[in-house]
Amino acid sequence: MIKNVVFDIGMVLISFSWRECLRECGVREEDFETIAEATVKSPYWNELDRGVMSDEEILDKFIENAPRFENEIRKFFSIVATSMPPFEYSKPWLHAVKERGYGVYILSNFSKNNFTAAKPDYTFLEEADGQVVSYVYNVIKPEPEIYKILFDKYDLRPEECVFIDDRADNIEMARALGMHGIVFTSYEDANRQLDELLKKEGAHG
Repeated sequence: MIKNVVFDIGMVLISFSWRECLRECGVREEDFETIAEATVKSPYWNELDRGVMSDEEILDKFIENAPRFENEIRKFFSIVATSMPPFEYSKPWLHAVKERGYGVYILSNFSKNNFTAAKPDYTFLEEADGQVVSYVYNVIKPEPEIYKILFDKYDLRPEECVFIDDRADNIEMARALGMHGIVFTSYEDANRQLDELLKKEGAHG
């Protein structure tokens, strides 16, 4: 029986378009891919969420990847947190799940500075019974440790949880650890799959 629904944040409950962010920085479109490869597509982007290296160290790595775009990268890095707005459906969705009697939890990769800056706008967090955010624990999805932190912290049984995340590798790990999983492609599709899963598993909602 499913008792808890666990949500990722990025691209599930909030939007993020690095292209729009670069556009706001005045970067030419022909330079988008070069800067993306140096930043959001770099392995150091995940390390930002891990929270071990300082932001300054990671920014230096980004600049090393594309030194001729130092000014653009610095500007992008300084405003990126403002380019992560919540979707309109996010808070009502979590509220509706809670109203049906399920526990609601957050499991997300997020950097400290970006999360701190954006958190005041994330009113959907008020609906959550608990959260595990990567920078706090210095581990990131899909590493199994971060899932186990969630289970242990809130005394959750994996088989009683369904996880909704936009990345297939994160869902693959969740399933390997015993959770149910839904790969998020849209709110409508994920909500439909969630409803079907809850009915199929004889959940109490």
